[in-house]
Amino acid sequence: MYDIVQHGHARELLARSGTCLEKRESENNLPYGLAHTLARDPRYYGDEPLLLLSIEESGSPVGVAIRTPPLRIVLSRFDLDIEAAMDRLVGFLRDNGVQFPGIVGPESEARCFADAWVKANPGLAAAIATRLRVFEARSVVDVPLAPGSLRLAETGDLALMAKWIEAFSREEAVGDASVSAEAIEKAKKYIGEESMYIWDHDGPVSIAKESRAMKTGTNVGLVYTPPEFRGRGYATSCVHQLTKKLLAGGYRFCSLYTDLANPTSNHIYPKIGYVPLGDTLIFDFECAAGLAD
Repeated sequence: MYDIVQHGHARELLARSGTCLEKRESENNLPYGLAHTLARDPRYYGDEPLLLLSIEESGSPVGVAIRTPPLRIVLSRFDLDIEAAMDRLVGFLRDNGVQFPGIVGPESEARCFADAWVKANPGLAAAIATRLRVFEARSVVDVPLAPGSLRLAETGDLALMAKWIEAFSREEAVGDASVSAEAIEKAKKYIGEESMYIWDHDGPVSIAKESRAMKTGTNVGLVYTPPEFRGRGYATSCVHQLTKKLLAGGYRFCSLYTDLANPTSNHIYPKIGYVPLGDTLIFDFECAAGLAD
C-alpha cells in the first residue's frame, strides 16, 4: 500500500526521503538538487507554494514528486512497483485539485504517470515535449581546448548574460530589446551567487552554470554559445573546465542533461568524461482536441 506524505519544507522531504534519493544521486539530480536548493532557500524559484511529496510503501520512502509553480511536476526514480505508485500519486493529485501543465521524470516513471493522468482525466492528452539524457562525470578526460579560459561572470557582464539566458530559454538568438525582466533577474542572481561561468576568448564566447548542488555532487547546465561563435569548441572547453573545477573542489561527480534532439551535445560530452545514465521525458498535458489541431 502506497501513502503520500506532503511536506511543508524541503528540509522535511530530505529528512524523510533523502536516503532514498541518494541511492541514485546522479539519476535523481533534478528532484534531489531541487530539494537541496529549496532547503537552503525556499523562495529560490519564486514565492508560490511548493508541492513537496514523499511517496512511501509500508512507511519506507520509494520516491518523491516536487513542483515549483508554475512549472511541471518533477519525479524521481521509484523503487518497487512504478505503476501502483503512479496510480496512488495521480489519485492524491486529483483528490487535492492540484493543477499543473506537465511532468518531468525518468522515462519509465514519466510514461507511467502520463498514462495514469490521462486515464484519470478524460479529454486530456499527453504529448512528449522534450527527450533528455542524463550524464555523469566523476573525472574529466584531457582534450585539446579552444583558445581562451574559464572565468566567473561579473557585474559588467550582466547585460550580455541576461541576453544569453533569454536566448537559451527561447532556443533562438534575441535582440537587446527582447530581453525579459525575468532573464535580467536571473542574470543578477547567478552573478551574485557566483554560479555563472564564461569561456572568454577576447571577450565572452560561451557560458555554463553550476546549479542544484546535492550531498556529494552538483550539476552543470545552461550551456549556451551564440550562433556566431559555434563550431569552435568553446562550449566543450567551457564545460570541460567547469567540470574539472567542480570535481577538484570536492564534489564526487557532476551531472548534466542533454536534449536528444541535439546530436552535437550528445556527441561532445562523452569525449570529455561524461557517461550516459538514462533518459528523461518531459510531457505536457493538453485538451485532446488541442493536440489534434
